[in-house]
Amino acid sequence: MKTRARLFSAAVIAYAISGCTSGTEPAVPASIAASSSVTPTATAGLVLTDAPTFSVKDASGKTIGGVPITIAVTAGGGTLANSPSTTASGSPTSIGTWTLGKVAGVNSVTVTVSGLSPIVINVSGVAGPPASIAMVGGNFQSSLAGTRVPATLTAQVRDQFGNGVAGSVVTFLVLTGGGTISPSTVTTDASGNASGAVWTLGKSDLPQSGSANGAGFSTGINATVSTAFNIDVRFFGPQPSPEAAGAFTAAAARIRAMIVGDLPDIDFTTVNGGAGQDLSGCGISGVILHEPVDDIIIYATVTPIDGAGKILASAGQCLRRTSNFQTVVGVMRFDADDIAGLVSTGRLNDVVLHEMMHTLGFGTIWSLSSRPGGLLMTGAGTTDPRFIGPLATAACIAEGGSARACSGGVAVEGAPLGAGTADSHWREQSDISNGIPQGATFDAELMTGFVEAPGVPTPLSAMTIQSLADEGYVVNINAADNFVVPAPLASRGTTSGLRASIFSTSGADTWETLMKPVFEITPSGQVRRVVAQ
Repeated sequence: MKTRARLFSAAVIAYAISGCTSGTEPAVPASIAASSSVTPTATAGLVLTDAPTFSVKDASGKTIGGVPITIAVTAGGGTLANSPSTTASGSPTSIGTWTLGKVAGVNSVTVTVSGLSPIVINVSGVAGPPASIAMVGGNFQSSLAGTRVPATLTAQVRDQFGNGVAGSVVTFLVLTGGGTISPSTVTTDASGNASGAVWTLGKSDLPQSGSANGAGFSTGINATVSTAFNIDVRFFGPQPSPEAAGAFTAAAARIRAMIVGDLPDIDFTTVNGGAGQDLSGCGISGVILHEPVDDIIIYATVTPIDGAGKILASAGQCLRRTSNFQTVVGVMRFDADDIAGLVSTGRLNDVVLHEMMHTLGFGTIWSLSSRPGGLLMTGAGTTDPRFIGPLATAACIAEGGSARACSGGVAVEGAPLGAGTADSHWREQSDISNGIPQGATFDAELMTGFVEAPGVPTPLSAMTIQSLADEGYVVNINAADNFVVPAPLASRGTTSGLRASIFSTSGADTWETLMKPVFEITPSGQVRRVVAQ
């Protein structure tokens, strides 16, 4: 019995040893590595065309399959699909279908094998083709007319997921308002931004708009002109034509750009015992002003006056403030028989703006000694009147005016011209006496007393705007047009054709009349008739 027991134990041991050595030992993972060390780039938000691969190897460097693995997105916000749970046999293992995150930047997938340090596979997501353009800086700003908005413009070209696209050319255009954008073309940087364009607003309080255009796409840009001055233009009498109404609107917008300070409101609901103010004394029939006024109301009409080619317009103050003689209510009248000629020759807007300036006091209050602050003009009724406001005089010199034009004040049109022109306009041209220039010239400046030929620009100078400042208004000289005081006529070789009336068939002094103020209102709200001076 003992002998058989020993033989049986030996056989069992031999079988066990034989069974243990008959198979192959499982391979032990020794390393894991991506198939490429180069970080590729691909379009953000899209599926990679070639999925990254990796290999798990044993100590001898042989790729081994069947090794349990974990694959996960760890950066970039993308997604994985069809990821394996074990390594492939005999070849690199694909991570599956990788869709990169929609935001351009680094995307990462981490592969983990038990007992080994994980590996990270990185792909740089870059912007795709342009799909839109948007303003990301400088939109919806406000600035004084004729000045730059505070911040430069920045437009961004974007792909379908909002990533900035580099290398696109963006063109900036002004659509309304008359301003400028410079430079007009900018190439987008690495972030897709076209930056640094400077927007200088136009010189009227009109809608300021533009566009940024690039890669076949466009987006709007908007700004507003900063001003606290308000002009309310109201029409009375016959309904004006669209062209005439548009000219009044444009003139008011230009003045709001050059006068920017608010004036104290005046409440006409409390005057005359609460009855308001009847304006029929100014020729505005059937109108009783019974409301607060901020800052000025201008009543305008286009109506027959005296037939074509005679009196074209009259304008001036109806009701002024006693504190500084600034206007509360102005009146403008245009002869309906002459409007068509102004429209056809392209001069209506300039003439309407010229007349509206008179309603603000230009030329109509200069010689009033009762004005708080005193006279603004000397020499009224002579051949050499002068506007002596210091701000306008300084502007005259700054705009190149000679001593003859600016010394002792700005040269004003004088005798023997009539009341429609003399003492109320800048001097148009030098008179010539024995070939010698007499006086000075401002030629085509808007506020001279004679309208230029069709097509001749009539700039509104800083000198004119500063004359309003001398009257007490808060102004913005950036709204002025470029203007240089011309040289005397003799140096320009001109000795004839000194003046041209607006109508070739009428006298030089017949086309315009100026209204003197009829009423004034005290700071306490008392309305009274103006005593003629």
